[in-house]
Amino acid sequence: MLKLMIANDNGNSEQDMFINNVPVGQPNVYAHIHRLPNMDEVNVEYVLNDIHNNLIVSVEGQLYYVGNKALKSGSRCRSIEVGVDNNKVTNHIVYVNTLAHIAGEAVAETHRQGKPLDHEIQCEVDMATAIPVSYYSKSTGAAFAQRFMGKEHLVSIFVGPMEVSVRIRFDFVKVIPEGVTAAHAFLNHPEFFEAYNDFHEDMITTDYMGKARILHVAIGEGTTEFPLTYNGIEFNPDFIEGTNNGNGHAIDRIFIPFKQDVGLLKFTRQDFSNILKDGDHRYHDRAMDFMLPSLEEEAEDILAMAKHIICKANNEIDVVAVYGGGSILMRPMIEKRLQDFCSTGNKGIKVLYIEASKAVMLEAVGLNDFVHSKLFEQLKEMSTAKTA
Repeated sequence: MLKLMIANDNGNSEQDMFINNVPVGQPNVYAHIHRLPNMDEVNVEYVLNDIHNNLIVSVEGQLYYVGNKALKSGSRCRSIEVGVDNNKVTNHIVYVNTLAHIAGEAVAETHRQGKPLDHEIQCEVDMATAIPVSYYSKSTGAAFAQRFMGKEHLVSIFVGPMEVSVRIRFDFVKVIPEGVTAAHAFLNHPEFFEAYNDFHEDMITTDYMGKARILHVAIGEGTTEFPLTYNGIEFNPDFIEGTNNGNGHAIDRIFIPFKQDVGLLKFTRQDFSNILKDGDHRYHDRAMDFMLPSLEEEAEDILAMAKHIICKANNEIDVVAVYGGGSILMRPMIEKRLQDFCSTGNKGIKVLYIEASKAVMLEAVGLNDFVHSKLFEQLKEMSTAKTA
């Protein structure tokens, strides 16, 4: 039986995971299909060596393309909606895509071990994941965990003409608030402070972050979370603000006009996000022209909330850490103004704006630290003792 340790960060746009310490980043989309394509001529070895970009799966009797495979298929894709109705606890995309990537990795790992794929693969999973801190409670966390732990899951992975069955049993799933995820990363990875320390004398270290009061500004596609953590990974329940702001809202406002302007038909929010990331894309400059005014509105709301929380905390904050996929394009709109606010009146608050190359995977890195930690082991033992 395979044993898989999963860190699972479910974003509106991307699903960032670590599976046995191997990073996996994929668009958080699927396409529900009604029949399999002809795959007689598919290169099986190629698919097995790049399984997460080639996921065709069956979950509970339904067929799906997942992640990049869905985007490139030309099929109609479904993505996680932004806004107040976004509930990842009950979202079917989160459920299907998580099972698909786990099953896909189980098939690939079995192949790497030189074992045949003509039998059912069984794997046991421990998983750490997170939900927005403004939505988090013990009951919502338990409901999300139970969705995976409540039963065994049988998933089929289609590799060319082969159908490989994977039976997944979740031994333990722990759901924590977003923000606390990044706090785990700050305790273990000094590389997140390198860019800051290159330009500041008041250097940030992992030891310092273990004692600091940190206001997190985690900017995503659909939400921005503002938790306040201290003493490492503890969070203040009086500061669990979250707003419906992010790149996804900016994209939604200009998505249809942009499609009409450039004459696109089959085009998703993920496609638009990819154009924004790719400076060489033929539509990149045009997309930025559409995007910037809408993005500035989102940045203004996020900056206003950050200032509000700093004042609410009576300036008793040591570091404001800004990260997440949505933080990258907003950096010119937020960083300097936030630094000016945090330095006036002798506040002495550091602004740690995580650079683009690390901003997206930060929370997944923290979740991976958590799932491999002694704390996770202790929580699992306590959970096992309660159910014994």
